[in-house]
Amino acid sequence: MKRFTALFLIFFSLTFNIIGLKSVFAITNTFTQGIYKSSDLIPSKSNVYSFSNISLTDGVYLIILDENQVINHAIRLQPNSGKHITVPILTNYRIVILGKGELYFTPIET
Repeated sequence: MKRFTALFLIFFSLTFNIIGLKSVFAITNTFTQGIYKSSDLIPSKSNVYSFSNISLTDGVYLIILDENQVINHAIRLQPNSGKHITVPILTNYRIVILGKGELYFTPIET
């Protein structure tokens, strides 16, 4: 009976851990604080994106760096901001997000 109980508890805990996992191929448009590569965004033919802060209470900073870590675009967004447009983000660019807000990126096709 002890063996059955132990196996049941292990199986039960593994089941709840698996449910919370996201697929490796799941691409999202929402980004929080961190450093991202341009490949983390949904691909855009024009490499231009619109973005907005969808957090209702927290502001956020967005910084776009080129391959030499030179700032190409920097902006502070207030909570629940309107849409803004990025500079073209090439494949080796980095995106830095600072703050507790959440940025929502949408590719712009021209």
